Amino acid sequence: MKILNLHGYHAAAENSACYALKACGYEVISPQIDYDNEYPRDLIARLTELYKSAHCEAVVGSSMGGYFAQAVSSVKGCPAVLINPCITPHIFFAKAGVTDKKFLAEYLRYTRNFEFMKSCYAGLTHAVIGLNDDVLDTHNYIIAMLGKENCELVPDGGHPGSTLPLEAIFRMHEKWFTAKPDSELNDDIFNIDELRRSEERR
Repeated sequence: MKILNLHGYHAAAENSACYALKACGYEVISPQIDYDNEYPRDLIARLTELYKSAHCEAVVGSSMGGYFAQAVSSVKGCPAVLINPCITPHIFFAKAGVTDKKFLAEYLRYTRNFEFMKSCYAGLTHAVIGLNDDVLDTHNYIIAMLGKENCELVPDGGHPGSTLPLEAIFRMHEKWFTAKPDSELNDDIFNIDELRRSEERR
């Protein structure tokens, strides 16, 4: 089984999730991503095309990568595993000193779009959450949205994947990678082409 793995902000492509997935026997496609210099609409389109061309069957994302893993999942209707996901990147980038208003606004519009989260409500998305994460403070929202039954909560886990027993979690929840939607996605799925056209009209 081939999995697309998306690393976090300023992190390496060969991250803890990548090593854990390989240890579990998965074939991993893990691109290096420059989150600072690519608009979300273009990055979502590029990662979605990579998922398709590489014939992946699931997507995993850590931190900022979790945001884009969720997008890929909603575009392709595929299983997603989010590790300490960053779900408010517009706030993250603003705190990091980014002043490009169009860049921040594009993230905000996507985050507000219900279709962006569609696969969450269809039972395709699961999450690994470190309860001692000192970087992101939005995990309670993720837990409430997905339901505790769809999350693996690590009491002593921090933000880095290295603080989480990812290999053990992936082995325990191998069904996460083959999840099927429990509701119809076809007509309501996140439409990246329409959103890109909308952005171009702004």
